[in-house]
Amino acid sequence: MAEVIWTIKAVAQVEQIGSYIERDSPFQARRVVQLIIKETRKLKEHPRIGKMIPEVEEDRYRELRVFSYRILYKILDEEKIAIVGVVHGQRLFDSQWLQ
Repeated sequence: MAEVIWTIKAVAQVEQIGSYIERDSPFQARRVVQLIIKETRKLKEHPRIGKMIPEVEEDRYRELRVFSYRILYKILDEEKIAIVGVVHGQRLFDSQWLQ
Protein backbone atom coordinates (compact mmCIF):
# COMPACT_ATOMS: atom_id res chain seq x y z
CA MET A 1 0.00 0.00 0.00
CA ALA A 2 1.39 3.39 -1.02
CA GLU A 3 1.53 6.51 1.12
CA VAL A 4 -0.27 9.52 -0.34
CA ILE A 5 1.26 12.86 0.56
CA TRP A 6 -0.03 16.33 -0.28
CA THR A 7 2.21 19.20 -1.28
CA ILE A 8 1.63 22.50 0.49
CA LYS A 9 0.59 23.99 -2.85
CA ALA A 10 -2.06 21.31 -3.46
CA VAL A 11 -3.52 21.78 0.04
CA ALA A 12 -3.71 25.55 -0.56
CA GLN A 13 -5.44 24.98 -3.91
CA VAL A 14 -8.11 22.78 -2.31
CA GLU A 15 -8.65 25.39 0.39
CA GLN A 16 -9.05 28.08 -2.28
CA ILE A 17 -11.53 25.93 -4.18
CA GLY A 18 -13.54 25.37 -1.00
CA SER A 19 -13.51 29.09 -0.15
CA TYR A 20 -14.62 30.04 -3.65
CA ILE A 21 -17.53 27.60 -3.72
CA GLU A 22 -18.49 28.46 -0.14
CA ARG A 23 -19.48 31.98 -1.24
CA ASP A 24 -22.52 30.47 -2.93
CA SER A 25 -23.02 27.25 -1.01
CA PRO A 26 -21.22 26.06 2.13
CA PHE A 27 -22.83 22.65 1.63
CA GLN A 28 -21.47 22.26 -1.90
CA ALA A 29 -18.05 23.51 -0.80
CA ARG A 30 -17.80 20.78 1.82
CA ARG A 31 -19.08 18.21 -0.66
CA VAL A 32 -16.52 19.08 -3.33
CA VAL A 33 -13.59 19.18 -0.90
CA GLN A 34 -14.66 15.87 0.68
CA LEU A 35 -14.94 14.19 -2.74
CA ILE A 36 -11.50 15.46 -3.77
CA ILE A 37 -9.99 13.97 -0.61
CA LYS A 38 -11.97 10.74 -1.00
CA GLU A 39 -10.71 10.25 -4.57
CA THR A 40 -7.09 10.60 -3.52
CA ARG A 41 -7.50 7.87 -0.89
CA LYS A 42 -8.05 5.37 -3.70
CA LEU A 43 -4.45 5.94 -4.75
CA LYS A 44 -3.18 4.05 -1.70
CA GLU A 45 -4.35 0.77 -3.21
CA HIS A 46 -4.39 1.72 -6.90
CA PRO A 47 -1.70 4.29 -7.74
CA ARG A 48 -2.28 4.06 -11.48
CA ILE A 49 -6.06 4.46 -11.32
CA GLY A 50 -5.77 7.94 -12.81
CA LYS A 51 -5.07 8.55 -16.44
CA MET A 52 -1.82 9.98 -17.74
CA ILE A 53 -1.79 13.76 -17.97
CA PRO A 54 -2.06 14.35 -21.73
CA GLU A 55 0.02 17.54 -21.66
CA VAL A 56 2.93 15.70 -20.02
CA GLU A 57 2.86 12.19 -21.51
CA GLU A 58 4.98 10.78 -18.71
CA ASP A 59 3.64 7.70 -16.96
CA ARG A 60 4.48 8.87 -13.44
CA TYR A 61 2.33 12.01 -13.81
CA ARG A 62 -1.37 11.22 -13.64
CA GLU A 63 -4.69 12.82 -12.85
CA LEU A 64 -8.05 12.07 -11.32
CA ARG A 65 -11.18 14.10 -12.00
CA VAL A 66 -13.78 15.31 -9.52
CA PHE A 67 -16.53 17.35 -11.13
CA SER A 68 -14.61 19.95 -13.16
CA TYR A 69 -11.39 19.70 -11.12
CA ARG A 70 -8.18 17.91 -12.02
CA ILE A 71 -6.27 16.26 -9.19
CA LEU A 72 -2.69 16.07 -10.44
CA TYR A 73 -0.36 13.56 -8.85
CA LYS A 74 3.07 12.09 -9.28
CA ILE A 75 4.07 8.51 -8.55
CA LEU A 76 7.38 8.98 -6.75
CA ASP A 77 8.00 5.25 -6.29
CA GLU A 78 6.06 2.11 -5.37
CA GLU A 79 5.65 3.36 -1.81
CA LYS A 80 4.86 7.06 -2.24
CA ILE A 81 2.51 9.26 -4.28
CA ALA A 82 2.46 13.06 -4.16
CA ILE A 83 -0.63 15.14 -4.84
CA VAL A 84 0.98 18.09 -6.63
CA GLY A 85 -2.01 20.16 -7.68
CA VAL A 86 -5.77 20.54 -7.81
CA VAL A 87 -6.94 22.87 -10.55
CA HIS A 88 -10.05 23.65 -12.54
CA GLY A 89 -10.21 21.63 -15.74
CA GLN A 90 -10.99 24.66 -17.92
CA ARG A 91 -7.67 26.33 -17.12
CA LEU A 92 -4.88 26.06 -19.65
CA PHE A 93 -2.27 23.59 -18.49
CA ASP A 94 0.80 25.06 -16.79
CA SER A 95 3.79 22.79 -16.19
CA GLN A 96 4.48 24.71 -12.96
CA TRP A 97 1.50 22.88 -11.45
CA LEU A 98 3.69 19.77 -11.32
CA GLN A 99 6.50 21.36 -9.32
